[in-house]
Amino acid sequence: MRHPFWLFDLDNTLHNASDAIFPYINQSMTSYVARRLNLDADSASMVRQKYWKQYGATLLGLVKHHGVDPHDFLYETHRFDEQSGRHLEDLSDLVQGERGLRHILNRLPGRKVLLTNAPKAYALRVTKELGIQGCFDAIEAIEGMEVHQQWRPKPDHLMIKKLLRKYRCAPQNAVLVDDTLGHLLEYSKLGIKTVWFKRHVRTYTHNRASLSLEVQSIHQLFKSWQKLR
Repeated sequence: MRHPFWLFDLDNTLHNASDAIFPYINQSMTSYVARRLNLDADSASMVRQKYWKQYGATLLGLVKHHGVDPHDFLYETHRFDEQSGRHLEDLSDLVQGERGLRHILNRLPGRKVLLTNAPKAYALRVTKELGIQGCFDAIEAIEGMEVHQQWRPKPDHLMIKKLLRKYRCAPQNAVLVDDTLGHLLEYSKLGIKTVWFKRHVRTYTHNRASLSLEVQSIHQLFKSWQKLR
């Protein structure tokens, strides 16, 4: 694979989201679900997690079963202002990336696209904080993951096939770097090469035999990506 077509996840792949940003986002999502569905915090948290496991994104369950406006949900749950006790200027305190990340990404050969189930405004903000906004040809965020007028985020097959056609890339030439094992296992079925970024993964139970590569850092990916051949 001389010139791979890289698809990079964002949260817990290009930065450590679990220890900083995710607690705020999860809290915001739980509060949103509680308000919209008139639930207590514990029940709202259970609904949030249930839909995430069932559909791959809490948003999809809320849209399907409760008629929630997806754009309203994304805006309200990815704010870092007075609503969560923080101002936008403080987002830099929550973004923790690898040292030399931009340099390493730029040295990886091939086109790179950021593929995230997060909203685009959030992805733009985080990549700016990381100093890597210029490393990608494009950002493909959840708002653009629409097929037949339905939102289809990772790990949807129709969405990824449409995206690969958009960039004129055969599945066997694409490489997905992601921390979510379920996404990788689904896309490996299509012939896409899969790199599991497991640095921030707490537990896992899936069979990993179909994965192409496992790494603990982007630096390690740079040193070992040629094994993908």
